[in-house]
Amino acid sequence: MSTTTTTPADTPDLTGYRNIHAALRRAPHRLAASVRLTTPEDRRRSTALARYWKGYAGEVLTHHTVEDDVFLPALVGRCPEAAGLLARTDDEHHRLDALMTSVGEGMTRLLHGSDLRSFSLIDDLDALGDLMDAHLSFEDDEILPLFERHFSADEYAELDRAAIAAVGLGAQAAFTVPFAVAVVTDEERARMLAEAPLPLKVLYRATRGRHARLEARAFGSIPVPAQAGS
Repeated sequence: MSTTTTTPADTPDLTGYRNIHAALRRAPHRLAASVRLTTPEDRRRSTALARYWKGYAGEVLTHHTVEDDVFLPALVGRCPEAAGLLARTDDEHHRLDALMTSVGEGMTRLLHGSDLRSFSLIDDLDALGDLMDAHLSFEDDEILPLFERHFSADEYAELDRAAIAAVGLGAQAAFTVPFAVAVVTDEERARMLAEAPLPLKVLYRATRGRHARLEARAFGSIPVPAQAGS
């Protein structure tokens, strides 16, 4: 068993992983804030919220699948003690799945014009936001540093390439790429695009405008809630 310990110069770059976490963390809070202001008559906003939710739910599923199939098995193989930490993440993934199923059902009812007072969509989104905050903070604090400690930059980059290959550049990526880039600063965006493979650059340029319009219809002028973080 390898016991590789990286030096600072050879530390993996987990910026992309953390950016995805920031995007996943803030979305439920934004959705909850917008749903609170949505009436059954507001078809434009409810349609946009349903579309945004579909993309978000797909990204959560994709993210967890890639973690379970690519990143976490490699981590346990390199750092067996991580298995104890992953028991918590597994349990939280199941709880997130249940909440997301309930939110998905609520979004369907919202889209069909049901009165929000008759079902639990807002409460479910609030609960999802709280759990996602706790879950991703735990991963950021306890799991991701293990990759930085036990993998070289090249070894982690190979995992990243395997994850991208597993996901592909289809319909889900058309949501995920602009969704993740939207949380970064202008300086970070410029660096990310300079370093990104050409297919990801092309995909981002092709989808960023459409994603921005979707966010505008779904959220309007609602600010990103402070508790969502990034």
